[in-house]
Amino acid sequence: MKFRRALVTVATTAAIAPAALMAAPSAFAASAAPSAPSAASGLCMTGKPSYRPVLHTALKGLPNKIAAGSGWHNFTLTIDNPSQSRFSNIRLFAGVSSTYVGFKAFPTSQVSLQAYFPKTKRWEDVTDTAGHTDGYFGQGWLGPHTHINVPMRINVKKSAPVGKAMTLGAGFYQDAQHKCTAITAATYKLQITAPARHTR
Repeated sequence: MKFRRALVTVATTAAIAPAALMAAPSAFAASAAPSAPSAASGLCMTGKPSYRPVLHTALKGLPNKIAAGSGWHNFTLTIDNPSQSRFSNIRLFAGVSSTYVGFKAFPTSQVSLQAYFPKTKRWEDVTDTAGHTDGYFGQGWLGPHTHINVPMRINVKKSAPVGKAMTLGAGFYQDAQHKCTAITAATYKLQITAPARHTR
């Protein structure tokens, strides 16, 4: 829970601007049930309000509004490394919230979120163990001046309530210099609208 609370804080209060993408994507590997990062070294942001992650995250391709029951909408989660360092075992996290403030994940009965794994050529659900639309879903690595592009998609079902929503994407990784766990995150606000009415 410590990491989830920290992730919400980072995602909703930090202005994380993605750097220019300068090279081809690095490896993105499927992980059947990735665990949360180890808390042994602590969070970089704890006690360091001025800390900024080296890696940058962005969400691209989502519309501003999604009608309930309108099917799948594709977007891309990008994590960019503008530095000279190499980062291994970047834990990927994503979710869809029913509010802009904080983070309250939708149940999977209302909103589905999936990530595409190129090695298996399959879309996999992003969920937690309690049936909510958020969770860790894979890991990757980044060499100097490279980035990860993760194809993702969201399905807002007819049962989803009309109103505010927010998609979140993030990566957890070890900052060797500061000897702590860093979080890079980005959010995208959207509006869920009523299902479209078909007229003859």
